[in-house]
This record gives sequence, structure tokens and C-alpha cells, in this order.
Amino acid sequence: MEKRKSYQELLKEYAMTQNQNEAQAMEWYVDFFLNGLLQQKREEKLWIDIDRALDMKDKEAFMKLSKELTNLIGQ
Repeated sequence: MEKRKSYQELLKEYAMTQNQNEAQAMEWYVDFFLNGLLQQKREEKLWIDIDRALDMKDKEAFMKLSKELTNLIGQ
């Protein structure tokens, strides 16, 4: 014969599932947020390096960094 779960057991399972879902959502949010920060910092560094290449009239570095920035922004 099949054992039926009590209301309390069902409620406990539901709460555990909700907690797991909330933890997963928080993990995704944190991952998204940190990746955004990393991309922003990388973009800022590329702009600084591009400015430096322009100041030094280093066409090769400018072209390389500009391409890298374009690829980063295009993601």
C-alpha cells in the first residue's frame, strides 16, 4: 500500500524546493553581475591602453587594441 505524505511533509518539501530555487537564482544573478563588472573593467583598461597607444603614435598597438575592444563590445 502506498504511504501518503502528510501536509507537514509536503510543506517541508515545498519549502526546501523553494530554497533551492532561490539559491540557484541568486547564484545566476551573482554570476551575471560579476561577469558584467569584469567586462566593464576590461573595457575601461582597453580604452586607457588605446589612449596610450594614440599618445605614443603606436599604430600597431592601436589597431590591435581597437579590434579587441570591438570584439569585447560586440559580445
